[in-house]
Amino acid sequence: MATLYIGKGKQDKLSKGDIVGFLCKKGELTADEIGRIDVKERYTYVAVKREKLQRVLRLTQGEKIKGIKTVIEEVR
Repeated sequence: MATLYIGKGKQDKLSKGDIVGFLCKKGELTADEIGRIDVKERYTYVAVKREKLQRVLRLTQGEKIKGIKTVIEEVR
């Protein structure tokens, strides 16, 4: 698994369900390719299959979550 950083969190009214829906729809992932999701106050960490990481980053670049533009990048 690899970790994604999403620049929005609880303060932006983001839930785990929102993240799963976004990654399945825009990132073309299935639910079993998504691991643990940690929603913090201002950011979120999501575990995704390492083989799918670059594709997800490419597909979600510039997309909005719940109408909010956000940063999505790999945690190194």
